[in-house]
Amino acid sequence: MLKDLGSPSRSTSSRSTAPRSAFRSAGEAPLRSAGTSRDVRRRRTVLLLVVLACFTLIVLDARRSAGSPVEPLREAAAGVFGPLESTATSARQPVDNLRDRFAEMDRLKAENEKLKKDNEDLTRELTTSDYARNRAQELDKLLKVAPAYTMTPARVIGIGSAQTFSHTVTIDAGTADGVHTDMTVLNGTGLVGRVVRTTQGTATVLLIGDRNSTVGGRLNASMALGFVSGRGEVGGTLDYKLIDPKARPKVGDRIVTWGSSGNAPYVPGVPIGVVTSVTANEGSLGSTATVKPYVDPTRIDTVGVVTGPPARAPRPQLTGKGN
Repeated sequence: MLKDLGSPSRSTSSRSTAPRSAFRSAGEAPLRSAGTSRDVRRRRTVLLLVVLACFTLIVLDARRSAGSPVEPLREAAAGVFGPLESTATSARQPVDNLRDRFAEMDRLKAENEKLKKDNEDLTRELTTSDYARNRAQELDKLLKVAPAYTMTPARVIGIGSAQTFSHTVTIDAGTADGVHTDMTVLNGTGLVGRVVRTTQGTATVLLIGDRNSTVGGRLNASMALGFVSGRGEVGGTLDYKLIDPKARPKVGDRIVTWGSSGNAPYVPGVPIGVVTSVTANEGSLGSTATVKPYVDPTRIDTVGVVTGPPARAPRPQLTGKGN
C-alpha cells in the first residue's frame, strides 16, 4: 500500500519538473536571438564608419594640397615599398633582358635564313640566266652558219675519259637523227671535229686537237694547202704544215678546211684557226706553223652536225666566148 501511494508522488514530481524544463528551454531561444541582433548591428555600424572614413580620406586627398592628411601615409608607404619595388625591378631586369635577347636571336636567325634563301634564289637565277644567255649566243652563231650547210643541231652531253679516244665529246644526236660516222661537226665559231661512232641517240666526236686527228687546211690569204694536226692537248694549239715546202705561212693567216671527197669527213670552208707563230723545219725545206683553234673544246655546248651537202645554189657553167 505504501509503495503504491509513493509511486504517484514520483510521477507528480516528474510532471512538475517537465514544465519547468520546457519553460527554461523556451526562454533560452529569445536570449540568443537578442544577442545575435546586437552583433549584426555592431558590425554594420563599424562597416559604416570605415566607409565614411575612406570617403573622407578620398575627398581630402583629392584636393592635392600640401597639408593633405593622406600625404604622410603616402610618404611612409613609399619609404617602405619603394626599396622593395626597386629590388624586385632589379631582380627582374636580367630575366627580362635574357628574354629579350632570346627573342632578338630568334628574329635575327629568321632574318638570316630568309636572306640566305633570297641569296640562293638570286644566285640560281643569275646562273640560269648566264647559261641561257650563253647558249642563246651559241645557237645564234650556229644559225648564222646554217644557211651554208645542211645541219642537225645537237648538245654536248659528255667529254673525256669514258670514251675510246683520248679527246672526244658525246653529243645527244645519233642515227635516229640522221647522224653517221665521218660527218663534220662544227659550231658558230669553227670546226669542232668529226663523228667517229654512233648509236641511235648519241654520237662520239673526235676533236681536232686529238693526236689522231688530221684535217686538210687552206690558207685564206694564199690558198696554199696543208694539214692541221692535233697535239693531244685539250684546248691547246695545233700544228700546220704546208704541202709546198717553199710556201711559208704568216702570223695572222686564217686557215679553213679545204674539204674531203664526198664531203666526208670534212666539208669545205669551215674555219679552223689562226696562225700564231712560224718555225722553220730543221734539216728540211718548209716550215711548221702553230695554230690557235677558233673552238675551245672545253667550252662548247651547242653544235651542228653536217648531215648533207653544202646548201648552195648549183654552180654556174662556164662557156667560151665562141659558144
